[in-house]
Amino acid sequence: MVATFVGTTGTGTATPAAPAQTAAVVPGQASAIAYATKVDPRAGNLSIGVTLGTSVAGHQDTAAQATSQAIDLGTIGTSLAGEGCDGSAPTLPDSGQPHAIVADSRNPDNPQTINEDESFAPGFHKYVSVSSQPTADSITTTAPFGIAGVIEIGGGRSEASSGLINGVRVAKATADITGITVGGALSLIKLSGLHWEATYTSDADPVGSFSIGAISIAGVPLPVNDPSAALAQLNALLNALGINIGTPRAHVEQGIMFVDPLSISVVPNATRDSVSSAILTGIQPLREPLIAALLKAKCTLSAEVTVADVAIGSATGAGSFNLLLGGAQATSGEIPANSYRLGGTGTLGGGNNSPALGGTPTVTPSQGTSTPKVVTPATPSATGTGTTAATPAAASVPKVDGKRGGKMAGVGLGCLALLLLVAEGDRRKMRRAQREIPNFA
Repeated sequence: MVATFVGTTGTGTATPAAPAQTAAVVPGQASAIAYATKVDPRAGNLSIGVTLGTSVAGHQDTAAQATSQAIDLGTIGTSLAGEGCDGSAPTLPDSGQPHAIVADSRNPDNPQTINEDESFAPGFHKYVSVSSQPTADSITTTAPFGIAGVIEIGGGRSEASSGLINGVRVAKATADITGITVGGALSLIKLSGLHWEATYTSDADPVGSFSIGAISIAGVPLPVNDPSAALAQLNALLNALGINIGTPRAHVEQGIMFVDPLSISVVPNATRDSVSSAILTGIQPLREPLIAALLKAKCTLSAEVTVADVAIGSATGAGSFNLLLGGAQATSGEIPANSYRLGGTGTLGGGNNSPALGGTPTVTPSQGTSTPKVVTPATPSATGTGTTAATPAAASVPKVDGKRGGKMAGVGLGCLALLLLVAEGDRRKMRRAQREIPNFA
């Protein structure tokens, strides 16, 4: 403390050196997520949803990561992977279930590009790739599925990418479904070419969109230039059956560009619910002893019984059923600077986000819109007219005269003196204790 007191500069300035100009765009951080399909039956608060075709990509500074998961069994997988009620082996152990593949640029010893088919079911494919540029890419494809003659969902594809591309920070997510057919060969309702896209870049406003290639009812085509209007016509037909189609919406919330999935939901319907209720009430006296006998014979069937109950309840008014198709989201931005200005330079790990201190403009997304507002302080131009963007400048920081020592130096010396007194008092007490110990030698 004495050396610091003596060596303190007598006078000086609080003006820091002007920070060096940095590149217009830094890697910062970004992420993108895209989905193909989610089947989500619910009864009460219990969901047995299964998600197909999830692609995730993200980066931060020079680290990039990509994830692809073709099939996620959710709570069904967790239940099947558990030990049987009688201590027997799991019905479907975790090792036999589908899993995601992950590539991470921070682990160069692991594959940076993975390209493989899903072994759990045919027709599904996973791909991920990363680099320290940084870039991250994920592509997942799904196979067609459905109930023949009722509803059939075509193949899906989800793709997510994030990184610095040609000097621009880009996060992009897209999802595609080849088609949806209701009514089997009759094609009562048919949608094809469904596409979702969310893009967030450092050189433009975020953009989100949803489009449909073609729509027809009983073979009669509908205009697709306005998807909302076309889906409203479908709902006029489907609502009578207790089915509703939710229209995707593109919106920005908390700095994230969302494009909602298209939802097909089973909604309350008086005619359907009265019929299903009568049927379930009639078979209930038979169901209870039958289920009890099955569980007594083999208690491990409890998972299958629960899944069946939730599936039936979701379509008969006891719960809800949602089929979510597509969906994308993307976000991008610079990493927030340290608000405590550690280091005082405004770079990562020090400084705040004030342009005058070498920071970056504050980005404030507009809630519920697709256009964020960028707030950039302006200063008068050299000619006295117009404005120009504020730039880091040493002259913008006021000069402050300083001096050696001061009140804080006195406080520091006083604390040091008090510490020395405590140490001396402790030494004297130890010496006195040693003299008082009896000598039994």
